[in-house]
Amino acid sequence: MRVLDPKKLNSSAKKHHRKTISRPVILFAVIALVGGAGTYAYVIRKASPGVVGNTPVPALSTPEEDPFDITARPLKHLKGDGFKDLYQSVALPNTQDITDPPVITGNDKVDTRIRVRAEARGYKLSRIPMGAIVKIEGEPRLEDDDLLQPLAAQAWYRMRETARREGYPVSLLSAYRSPKYQQDLFKERLLGRGVTLSQLASGAGDGAIDATLAVTAVPGYSRHHTGYTIDLWCEDGSATFLESKCYDWISNNGYQKGMEFGWIPSYPEGASEQGPEPEPWEYVWVGDSVRQL
Repeated sequence: MRVLDPKKLNSSAKKHHRKTISRPVILFAVIALVGGAGTYAYVIRKASPGVVGNTPVPALSTPEEDPFDITARPLKHLKGDGFKDLYQSVALPNTQDITDPPVITGNDKVDTRIRVRAEARGYKLSRIPMGAIVKIEGEPRLEDDDLLQPLAAQAWYRMRETARREGYPVSLLSAYRSPKYQQDLFKERLLGRGVTLSQLASGAGDGAIDATLAVTAVPGYSRHHTGYTIDLWCEDGSATFLESKCYDWISNNGYQKGMEFGWIPSYPEGASEQGPEPEPWEYVWVGDSVRQL
């Protein structure tokens, strides 16, 4: 398995993204994020640990249904394709399908070729928020991608608090990403391999497409679009998250610690046709679906 460094993967795209998309200067501002599935308006609200601004979190009637009750039903034991199948079976609240794939390069022939190769690897069209998502506070490494769904935000704060209390200084590198953000990221990495659009259209650039797909989702296909996905980092001096003590903490015993808070590995080792190569730093929130029936 190739060991990648998400800090290096994200850095150039964030520099470019800061030039094209400005951060909100006030809270409770309404911004329009334009993606291939249309124009969506989101309300950005200030979030604090355990409280997600003024955004209501759906009420759950019994302790067994509480996604934050870590004393509830026993956790499932999953690996590889089990995690992939679980994610694909979950109906994420406050999201809608992306039915019209966003533009990738602007060349229809190239874009179709990229999507065909992406789907052959297991990439699937994602979902996007259809209502309010919230701003995450207290994470200095987050820049323009500092939003999460309310339920995911609460789950993150609770997991972070527990991890740090136990001596594992986990932090966030990335959260929600718009299709436009992902378009800039994918195009930059693809064309940065020295290929031209004419080469890509003819098939001469398929190697560059495949190499990019191994580490980067196509716009419209990223799980970060949902607002339920995070990239983690560990403030322990490690060179990569995989080498950190935070990774040991969250992944121990089949990721049981992360699953206590509803988080599973987004692209785990051992899963077939899941899109990119395994990404030990990326996690998706699936709530109490991690628990046995």
